[in-house]
Amino acid sequence: MRIHRISLRDFRGVTAADVEFATDGVTIVQGPNEVGKSSLADALDMLIADPDSSSKSRVKAAQPVGRDVGPWVEADIQCGPYRLTYSKRWVRGAGTELLIESPVREQLQGRAAHDRVTAIIAETMDANLFAALRHQQGVPLGQADLAGSDSLMQALDAAAGSGGESAEPGGALIDAIDRERQIWSTPTGEPNKARKDVREVAAAARVALDDAEEALQSLEGRVDQFRRLDGELTRSMEREPELRGIVTGLEAEVQAVSARESGLHDLRLAAEQAMGPSREAAAAVSARSALTVLVKAAEDEVWMITAEGERAASRLEAAIAARTEAAARLAAALDARADAERAFGVAAADAQHLRDAFDLGFLRDRRGRVAEAEVVIAEGEGFLAGCALDASLLERIEKAVVDEAGARGRCEAAGAALHITAESAQQLEVGGVVQPIAAGETLALPVGAGDALIITGVARISLEGHGDVVAAAAEARMHLDSLLAEAGVQPADGESAARELDRQRRDAEANVKAARESRGTALNDLTLDEMDDKITRAEGRVTAYVRDRAAMPAVPVDADSANAARAAAEDLRDSARRDEDAARDTHRQAETAVTGIEAQASERKGHLGAVARRLADAGGDLETARAVQSDAQVHAAAAEARAAADDARAALQAEESALGEAGPASLRARLANSRDAVDRLLRDRNEVTLLAARLKGEISQQGDEGLADRVARAGEAAEIAEGARDRAERHAAAADLLHDTMIRHRDIAQRAYVAPFREAVERFGRLVFGAGTEMEVDHTTLQVVSRTREGVTVPVDALSGGAREQMALIGRLAAASLVAPAADGGAPVIIDDALGYSDAGRLEGLGAALAEAGKTCQVIVLTCMPERYAGIGSARTVRLDRTVPGEA
Repeated sequence: MRIHRISLRDFRGVTAADVEFATDGVTIVQGPNEVGKSSLADALDMLIADPDSSSKSRVKAAQPVGRDVGPWVEADIQCGPYRLTYSKRWVRGAGTELLIESPVREQLQGRAAHDRVTAIIAETMDANLFAALRHQQGVPLGQADLAGSDSLMQALDAAAGSGGESAEPGGALIDAIDRERQIWSTPTGEPNKARKDVREVAAAARVALDDAEEALQSLEGRVDQFRRLDGELTRSMEREPELRGIVTGLEAEVQAVSARESGLHDLRLAAEQAMGPSREAAAAVSARSALTVLVKAAEDEVWMITAEGERAASRLEAAIAARTEAAARLAAALDARADAERAFGVAAADAQHLRDAFDLGFLRDRRGRVAEAEVVIAEGEGFLAGCALDASLLERIEKAVVDEAGARGRCEAAGAALHITAESAQQLEVGGVVQPIAAGETLALPVGAGDALIITGVARISLEGHGDVVAAAAEARMHLDSLLAEAGVQPADGESAARELDRQRRDAEANVKAARESRGTALNDLTLDEMDDKITRAEGRVTAYVRDRAAMPAVPVDADSANAARAAAEDLRDSARRDEDAARDTHRQAETAVTGIEAQASERKGHLGAVARRLADAGGDLETARAVQSDAQVHAAAAEARAAADDARAALQAEESALGEAGPASLRARLANSRDAVDRLLRDRNEVTLLAARLKGEISQQGDEGLADRVARAGEAAEIAEGARDRAERHAAAADLLHDTMIRHRDIAQRAYVAPFREAVERFGRLVFGAGTEMEVDHTTLQVVSRTREGVTVPVDALSGGAREQMALIGRLAAASLVAPAADGGAPVIIDDALGYSDAGRLEGLGAALAEAGKTCQVIVLTCMPERYAGIGSARTVRLDRTVPGEA
């Protein structure tokens, strides 16, 4: 399919649009939003699919808002051997017209025309391919669903060298295998109901056999268990005397250990009593030592504080001098910064003044261009207002010229003519045309019905023609003259004057359009009043600054000088600020140093007083203690008490060691455990006795149920059911194996014919991603699953949004290029506002790919961002605006 032209009238917001497309190559339809680009593709869909009587929502939505008119679409397309022009109008004045120019000319209207186009489309166009190669606005550009395209499959078959064989080898055989497979399996390979029923019967038979065998095994297990319980009772009776003897022996050992534990208590009490005097004597020694150390430490601290005070006095004097010097530097830095700030303010104001003056000149220039454009607009609109000729009237005039010439020719062919021989020179006028004739000259003039022959100054002769031919010639001439008069052209000047007037009209329209664009560019985002207001305010600022500024220093001569002066003043200001900050930091540090030294001196004075008082108190306490008991007496008393406590502690430790070897806790634990063992023996014996009695009753009952015969019958039934199940499973497995084998071979064939598609994708992909790029294509979906570039393979889903978008376009171009050589020409690639995620480098590569595809395919791009497609060197551009469509 190839689209030659699409025309719209009163379609959504489009009043009129006529767009012609390159049938082989890239056509870029560009224009702002809501100008009707997407409407072109949507209108083609409606034209093909919706009868003129349709009441679908999209048909109703195509009617312009607020206008009682019917949307109209016409397309000139090629479908295989059919070249046709097809038009429809819906809602108001509905109708359908079809003109087939080849291979056989046909002309149809109404429903017959719609049905004929529907049949042609079904015959010649791959609808799945047409849908896959079209991208609609607002839908993310993902990979196309190409696997359902029959024409692409046939092209791949041919490219793979299969000689046109089906892409589905063995289709009839696979269908037969599927029918056989579905006796026991579902289409997905799962067991069907019949197979499940056979399995369930076999499973039920196996459960019945397992239940019978389990019941027989249960009886045998109960007999074995009864025998074990009887043995346990015998062993329990034998074990009881032994356990009771162990309990009696352990009870005697525990009584002996308890007596020794009572004596150990008395030894522990004596050791604790001896420890009291020892601790008191040790405390007295510690207190005397601490008091001596306290006095010595206080004496040392008084000496250190006094020495530190002497050193701090000299540091304070130096810090005060440094603070005075820092204060002087700070005052000087503050003055320097104030001077620099003032100089910077003047320089910055000068620079702003020069910028204002420049902006004022630029605004005045724009205002001048606006005024010039308005003059051109007024002249052009004045001419157009007085021009009665338009394209439609010119077309009617040109048709009337052709009709008049044809009628005149038919009249001449009919032989109606007047032969005039002049006896003297005369001026003749026939049909409004003056014709001089010399003496003796003969003229043969064609005659038209109603013409008049005028011999100037002599006679007027009315002429009658020959039948309808002459009348038609006269009528055609009158119609032409009336149309020329309607256009404001003298009939004598003829159609050439009308064409000249039409050229002037088109020039005026172009001049008005260019002037409006120039005026819009000059105004930019301003209205005329806003521009005049900005000029007035800018003039006020410039004048006021010149008036109010001091004479010195002089204003720089230009903006560069002003910017240089401002930059220099800014550097001086920043330097002065840094100097001020440094001086302030130095002064702050000097002030902090003086304050810190003074605070330390005050703290040191208070500390010295406190230490002196502590020294006096500790010295007095030491003298008083030594008067009561000397240091030697204190140490002797402590040694004597410590020896008595050591003797008592040694006696206690010896007895504890002896008792620990006897292990009283272990003896008591063993005794408790032996008693528990006797109790447990008696409990277990009672439980075993009860359990043995119950088992004996169950054995008697089950022995009468015929369990061996039940097991035999269940085994025979399970064998029959499982045999049927196994035969069904073998049948199903054989059918599955045959099916899988055929599918595997079909898969191999598919992998072979998909190779040409991968080659086409890689050919376009290397234009975008670089040489050496490789693609992996899923042979079942014909979608790219991974890309290898510079030795790195990345799944498509892991690529960036831009790369996935580029891959989706590459796949469409590859498919279109493969199908293009077919008899029906394949289908056009239609892209509506895409590539929003692609960078400049990739856009250049995509431009090359689109240009390459355009060598064999039709590619249509609809966009409001034409710069994305600037890299398509061979593209044809069609520009749409909100008034009249144009073409470049």
